[in-house]
Amino acid sequence: MSSKRLVTCSLRPLLRPQPCIFCQSHQQLQSEHRYGLPNQIPPKWHARAVGSNSRRYYATQRLDVKSLRTDVDKRNRVGFYTLTKTQGILKMEPHTADSIIADFLHQRSNMDHGSNIQRLAKKYQLDIEDLSSLAIVTFMIPDLSDPNKKAMLPPSQHKTISSHLLQGCAQAEDPLAIIQVLSAVHLSTSSSHVSAKEIARFFSQTEIAKYRKTLEKLATKAKSFALGPDALTLQGLLLEREGHHQKAKELLQEAVLRSHLKFNPKSRHPMQLQLTAPWNALGFLLKADKDTGTQAEAKKYFEQGAREGDDPLSCYELSAFEPRTSTEWLRYTSKAAASGHRQAMVNLADFYQEANSRDSAILKHSSMRKALNWLLSWRRGSAARLAQEWLQAAANTGHKPSMLKLVDQYEAEGEIERAKEQLRQVLEPPSSANQVEEWPQLVHLAKKRLAGVKT
Repeated sequence: MSSKRLVTCSLRPLLRPQPCIFCQSHQQLQSEHRYGLPNQIPPKWHARAVGSNSRRYYATQRLDVKSLRTDVDKRNRVGFYTLTKTQGILKMEPHTADSIIADFLHQRSNMDHGSNIQRLAKKYQLDIEDLSSLAIVTFMIPDLSDPNKKAMLPPSQHKTISSHLLQGCAQAEDPLAIIQVLSAVHLSTSSSHVSAKEIARFFSQTEIAKYRKTLEKLATKAKSFALGPDALTLQGLLLEREGHHQKAKELLQEAVLRSHLKFNPKSRHPMQLQLTAPWNALGFLLKADKDTGTQAEAKKYFEQGAREGDDPLSCYELSAFEPRTSTEWLRYTSKAAASGHRQAMVNLADFYQEANSRDSAILKHSSMRKALNWLLSWRRGSAARLAQEWLQAAANTGHKPSMLKLVDQYEAEGEIERAKEQLRQVLEPPSSANQVEEWPQLVHLAKKRLAGVKT
């Protein structure tokens, strides 16, 4: 489970607002007389009083809703800071973090964000990186989960506050802030990463150009700070997109040399945006070249990531260099699937479904038949059952083609209710509100099948 999901799930009990807040607001907003005036004002005064009193009332109402949002945000903020402090993510006391936010907001209109950050670092005796970390954590604070309560209030300001903190830290040339902002810019245009898009929209092209120059400087001294490999990787990825392949290759090669192939929680911020690992980025760059020698070089980097780093993406990419009848293909595809790689799960389901047939071309190779002997000699149909399990695993990740394959299997087995339940899963929207439906045609097909329309 990712840091974001773990934190959000753990925090839900802490962030549930006290009912009294909304009850009090509801009572206040509903206490007006049907004429729009307080109950103590007789109806006959309505004609003269309605103008001035209703204006005062609605101004007060707006003020109360704004205050309510401020109160909810503070509760959420302190709760989230408390949780992330216990998890070792936040490196300061929760009350200190909240005081810094209040202090930053109080002076925000009096100076630029960079000066404000420098002031806070000196006042609270912190490194700029600590404030960058606070900005990243603040961005991840969950809002109210109840849509009705959320609709009563103005939007939360946590993401805006976070972006202003990051902006100030980036102006101070802090590596963590620079890498976080430019990672968001890169991912917002190269992927469907929702958080990256949300962060990137706060920064102008002028600011981004300045941060690119800072990143270039950071890459030249990458060996002197912990996030050096990230700076090299990010600079390499950005240069590759701009067509500077040779320079990108050199930077990525240096990033591989300076990286921790095994997971090291201290090498980066737990909530930092995740970039492609440098060995995979380098592998993809080289793989795009159809030259045989360059392809072999690409395989070398994927192999390094798979064997030394147990990287699921490296395992999946390495399997593509092997024939499907090879035990090496099965080995690396299985490792990738077991680590959560969705397409590897799909490929493994197809593989075992094919292996279930006695006439399968897969089983004509003695090494593969020997590798699968434990499964094929155990019980008839065991390969098909294993295929269905991997299909279910892929469906659990949101892969809707796998969901529909399961529907077909359930219907063939006479399990109509399970088939209907799986069809209803196909109709579920993407997990994120800002995410586009990947398979709209399959959703339409599932609706027709649930309605009993033959397809």
